[in-house]
Amino acid sequence: MATEARRASVDVVGDVAAWGAHFCLFYETKQDLLDTLISYCKSGLEREEYCLWIVAEPLTIEEARAALKNAVPDLDRYFASSRLEIVPARDWFLPGGVFDGKTLTASWYEKLASLSAKGYPGMRITGDTTWLSKKEWTHFCDYEDGLNEVIGNQRLAVLCTYPLAACGAPQILDVVRTHQFVLARRHGNWDVLETATLKRAKAELKGHNEELERRVAERTSELIKASEGLREAQAELARVTRLTTVGELTASIAHELKQPLAGAVANSDACLAWLSSQPPNLDEARAAADRTIEAATRASDIIGHIQALFRKAAPERTKVNINEVIEETLGLIRGEALRNNVSLQTELGSQLPPVLGDRVQLQQVVLNLVMNGIEATRSVDDRTRQLRIRSARHDPNQVVVAVADSGPGIDPHVVGRIFEPFYTTKPQGTGMGLAISRSIIEAHGGRLWAEPNTPRGATFQCRLPADIERVQ
Repeated sequence: MATEARRASVDVVGDVAAWGAHFCLFYETKQDLLDTLISYCKSGLEREEYCLWIVAEPLTIEEARAALKNAVPDLDRYFASSRLEIVPARDWFLPGGVFDGKTLTASWYEKLASLSAKGYPGMRITGDTTWLSKKEWTHFCDYEDGLNEVIGNQRLAVLCTYPLAACGAPQILDVVRTHQFVLARRHGNWDVLETATLKRAKAELKGHNEELERRVAERTSELIKASEGLREAQAELARVTRLTTVGELTASIAHELKQPLAGAVANSDACLAWLSSQPPNLDEARAAADRTIEAATRASDIIGHIQALFRKAAPERTKVNINEVIEETLGLIRGEALRNNVSLQTELGSQLPPVLGDRVQLQQVVLNLVMNGIEATRSVDDRTRQLRIRSARHDPNQVVVAVADSGPGIDPHVVGRIFEPFYTTKPQGTGMGLAISRSIIEAHGGRLWAEPNTPRGATFQCRLPADIERVQ
């Protein structure tokens, strides 16, 4: 045994009288016994627990009641509410004059069930053993050992008391073996002695906890790796979808590039002509050179946007101007709109706060929504094909982007499925554009949804949280 706790008063019982505790006291004097049991019962009554004090020599019921009355002035209230019983040990342990451990154990289960049904927060018991004869010792030790199973995880605490003078070395060893803690008074102080059985149980519990922590750590590591793999797969799927969309826009991109390149060539020729004239017209030549640079820069920007869409890189969160994202995307898709006779209209809000996000991913969302809008208008008359792209500040902390088309609208029967992966109404569609777009917006802390227009068409809207630092 090892000394686990030491205190200067009998309040030490509060440290060990936890639920499921089965401990014992070796006492020398009646006063030692009273000091411990009064503190033990008083603590239970103050917690509104049920308390059972099983009294035996050298105490009488009258002495126990009087001593407890001094410590608990309103003791009668607890007797009246049946929260406290003080009974003689022979009536409890020896009904009919014979000790029967099995019957007594069964009675404990019945008592626990009855008290639990009445709503008691717990049960605190103490019993003395001076009634115990030598012939009953072995049976009683077996009963005490089995009592540990009764207590188990129950809301129950049991304190057994043994007169030290009546116990020899074998009896002391038996008592220590069948209890979790031993209380003893030495040099005026109370010691709590931890038994070997409890030390083994604690060691086993510590081992189980360490094993559990190891398994949790391993499982957490596996989940982190799986999550990283999923994010990589999602990023790659988004990139493949971007490539597919850009592939569909090849003719449109070629058209967008031809215009600035043709302008660069024409202005270069003009520049040479102005320089060759007699005398050279330097002002006109300089203006033509400036227009050449502007056209070449525009072509370079278009190529840069295309390269960004093809780029395979981890998402990068920066402060993004959503209007710039829209304008860059429309620069790539304007030729597609012209070929389909779609009128592009923009209503971009002024002084919008930036959003914190990945510029390429947000450009992909706008690209998907605008492409879907253009395709939706193909089934209507050429003169009514319109696509309106709008940005605005929804509230101080949100930015909204809306793409409204003049197409036939969304079938109400499928509107709930259009964001599902692989669901598509297009003959050659992959069914991933809207699903990926929604996942991108949600990963940015926003929301993407669709709603019908009046009298026809549909509007796809996404709301994104604004960067708070810029808002303030």
